[in-house]
Amino acid sequence: MEKTPQVPVLTLAELRSELDQSEQRLQTSMEQQQKHYVQQQHLLVQLNTDVTNMKESVKKLDTKLTAIPAEPPKPMALPTEQCAAPTQGHTIDGKLMVGEAEWIWVDAANDAFQARVDTGATTSSISAQEITIFERNGKNWVRFFLSHQDVDDKIQIEAPLVRHVRVRQASADDLDRRPVVRLAVRIGDMTEKAEFTLKDRSDMTFPVLLGREFLKDIAVVDVAREYIQPKPKLKDVK
Repeated sequence: MEKTPQVPVLTLAELRSELDQSEQRLQTSMEQQQKHYVQQQHLLVQLNTDVTNMKESVKKLDTKLTAIPAEPPKPMALPTEQCAAPTQGHTIDGKLMVGEAEWIWVDAANDAFQARVDTGATTSSISAQEITIFERNGKNWVRFFLSHQDVDDKIQIEAPLVRHVRVRQASADDLDRRPVVRLAVRIGDMTEKAEFTLKDRSDMTFPVLLGREFLKDIAVVDVAREYIQPKPKLKDVK
């Protein structure tokens, strides 16, 4: 018959070590349980707060729903005399109305010129000849002469250079590099600083072309009309 294996007898030191390890494991487990309990308490407090806030929101919503009339209010028509009439040459929301052609005052030229309003063009353009780029106070400026068939004399204009743009002509494959300047202009009662590319337009009907960048957000175009705004005069320019 096989002999039963003998269990080694623990010494007093080994027994104490085993008891210490068991006590340590028990202490660690108790600490983890305590930590878990504290977390559960925090979650419970937060949940109670959320429920209280939700009850308040529902109460406010019920109050608003109670205040809603059973039937929607009927629209009330105001008499015409009580409706504010739009300013002359403006839409009801205050935007400037322009036609297919308008008079535009150019501060740098100290004169008014006829301008074609073209929503198909991105940037505005002004007729320019003898374009010269020079430096003033460390910045690039442009000197050019505004010349057109409707202008008696050439008008010299100087303005800061904003940048250059490349434009592809419909009749050519090459890109035309043109300088861009910023000029203060006026149409009707609106004064704006707008960017203009410089191009010789002396053979065109209008010396100035107004594009989308100038018109967006400030004007409404009625292509069926012309010269909605009056021709600006020197005394009108502030």
